[in-house]
Amino acid sequence: MPLLAGQLGVEFFDEKLNALCMTWLVDHVYAIREAATLNLKKLVEKFGAEWAQNTVIPKVLAMSREKNYLHRMTCLFSINLLAPVCGPEITARLMLPTVIAMACDSVANVRFNVAKTLQKIGPVLDPGCVQTQVKPILDKLNADSDVDVKYFASEAITGIAA
Repeated sequence: MPLLAGQLGVEFFDEKLNALCMTWLVDHVYAIREAATLNLKKLVEKFGAEWAQNTVIPKVLAMSREKNYLHRMTCLFSINLLAPVCGPEITARLMLPTVIAMACDSVANVRFNVAKTLQKIGPVLDPGCVQTQVKPILDKLNADSDVDVKYFASEAITGIAA
């Protein structure tokens, strides 16, 4: 899809193919959702961070409010791949607040994936942001009632300290 999108151009892609790519993010098959996140990353590499900020990121972030927890997790998986491509400013301004809000999710699998996402995007963020925004959330998750959430929060704390 990214190769085709590059040949057809951003306007054609937005008009004809963008909606299709976004529906793959909520497919009931995990492998399709995973491929869709990789596809998004390649599209952002092709069309740029500004395009992502206006076109893709709002749709990805909206998935954080879906009832289906698998869609919320796909939001996190997308952020994992988009943050390095979009850079520190867009990641801190647009994506990080959503990840932080998801730390209070009712589903433990979402919460431990928040910890994993914070660890993954930590190197993209400036160190001050990691200390003031990321670390407090990881500390909170490290005190979670769920053992898996605690484990991944602890791993993330160790990972960002390295």
